[in-house]
Amino acid sequence: MEYKRITLDSHALIWYIHEPSKDRLSKTALNVIRGAEKNGVIYIPTIVLLEVLILLEKGRYPISFDVLLKEIEENEVYKIASLDSEIVKMVKSLDQFELHDRIIAATAIVKESVLVTKDRNISRSNVETIW
Repeated sequence: MEYKRITLDSHALIWYIHEPSKDRLSKTALNVIRGAEKNGVIYIPTIVLLEVLILLEKGRYPISFDVLLKEIEENEVYKIASLDSEIVKMVKSLDQFELHDRIIAATAIVKESVLVTKDRNISRSNVETIW
């Protein structure tokens, strides 16, 4: 299964970049991310970066946020998806989720991408997801 456009949630991003945690990703999620790295675009919502920042500040993963952000910014496959008015309008229609999940799901919808997430609430919705 190959997708040209994907959006990562916080768990998908941190588990993918933290080598010892890669086994926490499903095989499907891992293959989709690897495929998009070779042949696609990977969107990272700004709220995901902030959630990862908090995890790193709490010492959950031995990764430098500054190094992570620099690597994302310098890799042309990765696109940081800022919270803009189009995403805000989509957030309004996703009132069944908590705010951060609304932003992540709205980003995937606006960017016409599949969302890589283990979140069951989002997976049970009409948002296209992979895990």
